[in-house]
Amino acid sequence: MLPDLRYPLPIAGALYFLCLKYDNIYKRYQAVYSPYKLADTPEFQTPIDLKLTSGSVPAWLNGIMYRVGPGKFNIKQTDGSTFSIKHAFDGLPFMHRFEINGSAQTLKYNSRLLAGTVERNIREKTYKGLVFFGHVPTVSFFKWLQEAYYRVTIMVLKIDSNKGDSEPDSQCVGVTASTNFPLPSDCAKEDRVLVSKTDANILQKIHADTLVPEKLFTYTSYDKKLQGQFSAAHHQFDPETKEIFNFTLSFAPLPRMIVFSTSEDGKAKVLADITHRSDKSRFQAPYIHSLWLTKNYIIIPESPLVYQDKGLNLLLNGSVLSSMTWVTNAPTYFHVISRKGGGLIASIPTTGFFTFHVANGFDTIDKNGDEILSLDCAAFSNGNIMHQLNKFGGLHSKQAYDAPTPDTINGMSFPPHRQTCFGDMKRFTVNLTQQKVINTEIICCNMDFPRYNQLYCFTDHQFLYGCELKGFTEKTDESSYLVKVNLSTKSGTRYGQEGYNCSEPIFVPSPNATTEDDGILLSLVNNAECCFLVVIDATNMKELARFTIGQFSAVTFHGSFVDHEFKNINLN
Repeated sequence: MLPDLRYPLPIAGALYFLCLKYDNIYKRYQAVYSPYKLADTPEFQTPIDLKLTSGSVPAWLNGIMYRVGPGKFNIKQTDGSTFSIKHAFDGLPFMHRFEINGSAQTLKYNSRLLAGTVERNIREKTYKGLVFFGHVPTVSFFKWLQEAYYRVTIMVLKIDSNKGDSEPDSQCVGVTASTNFPLPSDCAKEDRVLVSKTDANILQKIHADTLVPEKLFTYTSYDKKLQGQFSAAHHQFDPETKEIFNFTLSFAPLPRMIVFSTSEDGKAKVLADITHRSDKSRFQAPYIHSLWLTKNYIIIPESPLVYQDKGLNLLLNGSVLSSMTWVTNAPTYFHVISRKGGGLIASIPTTGFFTFHVANGFDTIDKNGDEILSLDCAAFSNGNIMHQLNKFGGLHSKQAYDAPTPDTINGMSFPPHRQTCFGDMKRFTVNLTQQKVINTEIICCNMDFPRYNQLYCFTDHQFLYGCELKGFTEKTDESSYLVKVNLSTKSGTRYGQEGYNCSEPIFVPSPNATTEDDGILLSLVNNAECCFLVVIDATNMKELARFTIGQFSAVTFHGSFVDHEFKNINLN
């Protein structure tokens, strides 16, 4: 029986005593993230026509690139104060649209804030119980108690007193931009669908041209069984069957993962309902950003980066990161689920690592008749990256490297050092028949945001593209380069220069391609002066063309590209 919310003192009292336990984390997060300020991105709701700054675009390149990421960090409130968001992942999200016409050598650009109601509520100080990734707002104790109380009533007791939350821009959903995403069966069918997703079980439908948010929904819109607070921002897609694959994850009262597929017509099918590993041991709810798909299997990584307190700290402080902990010396498990039925068939351990982004995956049969899984991903040896990302995408001048006093919090280094490199791109070779990892190979050091020619998905292809990070020093600016890696020779080719911050590359194949790397890369680049779009020859990593977008920075995480008929070409 639910408590009578007209008399909230019992809940408020319980929250007060709980806050004493977590007060140290709360204050330390505020102290380390407060000094850093990220710049806002301007909004271009009306499309602007841009001409080439240099070079020329291949005449065959006609289509639309969508990119999404944090855009607004500083909001002027009605009392004259400024609400400053202090973690890069938490900036109010923007969708960016780039319509490229190779025949005319032009680019049409527009962008839009996807969380206008959130901005208004912050400005008017009427927001309730916001949940951020790492940001912890500075508020009075009574304001903190009010917001914690609201999160408990909404997320635990399922009682919603904020009737305005049904507005389509009332949540922050801005990690991946998915084109032609299958909508729930109760939605009207459309030819051009754009959906923004995040690591929570919430999706946002956006108009494909104007970028106006149109609808918020969850995976329970497909099937009531798909309950859970979390999901992966990166779903997987089979271009032949047109199915998408993902999971929902609950961290309380007991961790539970429901793996599912969704058909092109929006009908969901549960493939596994997981509360235990295949050896019958229970798992703590892990943070999972992406997963692998092969012809026959879904593979989900369970790293030792887990929600340690069943989300209690999240409820108290409104920060997902404050509930995460890295369990030292614990393994990472590959959960293997059959696409053909049978649910979870194996939970295979290996040395602990964390990955944000997987690359390709494929399954084969070896000479002994054993099933072999080959799984590529950008792997970090611990969870330190979670705190380092508080400054993701920020531009820096040459300065001495800051080295905080060593300490740890929840198994991760804290305060965070400035990020100086990405993880290593690795291939894990798993013998599924024997249920063990038989080889771990480093493909390339310091690489993330992997993309490839998606015509070669589920195959042992040759080329991988991504980003390489060079940290700033007293003599050099921080830079993020584009890199192409030959998976056969492990050799790499780079594009960029000091001070360039290149975003995740998107591969677009030439319509008459005869080789895997015959095509171009699209990347949004920021430097100290401006933001610009580059078109790169994917065979030799030379710049073909450049469009200057404006004298500002536009930080984006991920993107997708469709052709002029709105057909998926490269989907994140």
